[in-house]
Amino acid sequence: MNRRKVRAAVATAAAGALATGLLVTGWFTAGPAEAEVSTWYVQAGATTSVGTASHPFGSLAQVESASRAGDTIVVLPATGVLDGGIQLKPGQTLRGSGPSVWTAGTTAPRLTNTTTRLSGDAVRVADGTTVTNVRITGARRGAVHGVDVTGVRISGNDVSGQNTGCTDGYLIPPFMAPTNLPGVGIPIANGLQNGWAGIMIDASVRQDLAVSITGNLVHDATCGDGIDVRLSGTATGTATITDNRIHSLRQGKDFQSVLAIGLQARDSARLRGLLHRNTQALLGNPDDLNLAVEGADSEGVFLNAAGPAQLTATITHNTYTNEHGWGGFSANGLEAVTMGSGARLDVLVQDSSFSGSPGDVIEHGGLGTDAVMTMTLERVTAERSTGIGNTLLLPFNNGDCVLAGSLGARNTIRLAVRDSVLRHCANNGLSLGSNVVNGKGPTAEIIATIDGSTITDNRGENIGVRNFTALDRLSVKVQHTDLSRAGGLGSGIADFSAEDLGTTRTHVIDIGGGLLGSVGQNCLAGGLLAADVLRYDVTARHNWWGRPGGPGLLRTLAIGGVLDTGSPLSSPPCGD
Repeated sequence: MNRRKVRAAVATAAAGALATGLLVTGWFTAGPAEAEVSTWYVQAGATTSVGTASHPFGSLAQVESASRAGDTIVVLPATGVLDGGIQLKPGQTLRGSGPSVWTAGTTAPRLTNTTTRLSGDAVRVADGTTVTNVRITGARRGAVHGVDVTGVRISGNDVSGQNTGCTDGYLIPPFMAPTNLPGVGIPIANGLQNGWAGIMIDASVRQDLAVSITGNLVHDATCGDGIDVRLSGTATGTATITDNRIHSLRQGKDFQSVLAIGLQARDSARLRGLLHRNTQALLGNPDDLNLAVEGADSEGVFLNAAGPAQLTATITHNTYTNEHGWGGFSANGLEAVTMGSGARLDVLVQDSSFSGSPGDVIEHGGLGTDAVMTMTLERVTAERSTGIGNTLLLPFNNGDCVLAGSLGARNTIRLAVRDSVLRHCANNGLSLGSNVVNGKGPTAEIIATIDGSTITDNRGENIGVRNFTALDRLSVKVQHTDLSRAGGLGSGIADFSAEDLGTTRTHVIDIGGGLLGSVGQNCLAGGLLAADVLRYDVTARHNWWGRPGGPGLLRTLAIGGVLDTGSPLSSPPCGD
């Protein structure tokens, strides 16, 4: 048996810590005492009870009983599967031997839990534990689960068929969904229930939660989410989720949603998520119709802050595809929403692509009240939604490339789109809106900056701004952006549209030469209308309108407001 000396702190302290947002493993000193740490071996089908490499244990129960904190447990490849689940002790490593389980074929280190022990979880982690290179199939509940843990690393595993018992998991809280009738909403009284995730981390009291979920394959489940991290109570911490591939997840018949990656902060919790180089594909149910309200509400990445909680997420090099258009009308590539009162949600998305969702490709919405929400998209592509387009009934999930708006009183919604591409969507390229259906009072403010982007060839408007109720402040700045070729069966027929159907106390809409400092240099050509405004004043100077000298006859429309198209460009700056 392989033995070595390490500090006794391994038995009681986490082996990881946060450093510049990344999980760093190491030893912690807790006194002069030293403890002997062992490596144990286990293999499905083995009949020995020694636990060495040549005479491995034959069950998870044996190796769990024999091992101590800080030990390493090696699962040897086999054609069989070890059943019953395992509760790891602090500092332990559970490691599959052999090549990567992603490519190991039928002989691999395999675990499951078809029993009710550990509530059906295959692996239950503790502080400072590592789970790596294990194939976990068909668990009754989750493949890996941790509660109030820190210093946890889950890497290089192959997870499939989780939650065969269809246990409830991530719950999207109750909320009021808006309509296109001012102030009228649709109550979602019980919220939206998801199934238990393949990899699930929960915390309610931990103040230094740290977990790294890296390089895992999560796939082919009919009743479970992919990777979920949920913080509630007073918990705080960071989840680093990188290089995971998640695909082929279905929404169970008793659930209302399925998430590839879900982050949630509730109560007074504070969660930071670092999501890098993940992929999501083939989410939802193949037999769904895009028109079906009962179809799978599948989400590539779902971010939920329920006030007064705080959630901060950085997403880079993410790839979401839905090439078959699976899912119902509310299937999205990325959705970030607040609920309750006083939530804070900050999202940065860089160098990522989202394509093919039946609903809005990216959503940024304040469903609760008194929220402050910020989303920044830099070098992001959102395209090719497959929905039916404008329903005329709902202001969301009409197939917009990006939707940002407030549905609750006193919300602040901020959106920045830089060097990004929003194109070929079933409705608008970018929708900005407010319709207060939650709480009383106006939306506090909607602030949007669009710079250096391509927002073209969408069936609705390329940019549509629409207020239905009371709004205190509206600020929209657009420059160096191609807004060409809008129109079709969407909500409008203009490259740029701004309409006040409610009341806006103060507004500045500057797409060239206005108070916000926009230099213009936008292209508005190809739509039936280049621009239309209703009860808003819009400064639109120094832009290209499809011809020298400005927009032609009947190319713009202004009712109850002013559209200033002065100083037009004589040649297109957008390669028109």
